[in-house]
Amino acid sequence: MYVPEFNSVEDVQRFLRYGGDAWCLPMVEEYMELVALDTSVEDIDVEELNGWIQHEMLAATEGYEEWSSKE
Repeated sequence: MYVPEFNSVEDVQRFLRYGGDAWCLPMVEEYMELVALDTSVEDIDVEELNGWIQHEMLAATEGYEEWSSKE
């Protein structure tokens, strides 16, 4: 699974405009809804967004592993 690591706000805007990994796109959109309400898109913290994605992917992976071990 591809997990993007953004280097700039332009990277984030391209990802949102042209689509990206189906798992990560909702995470980026959620982050933007939560953070960008108080902040201009140009002022988002790309490192914080990368950390958000890593945290969300870890939670999803752990949830899947827990679910799959019950079967």
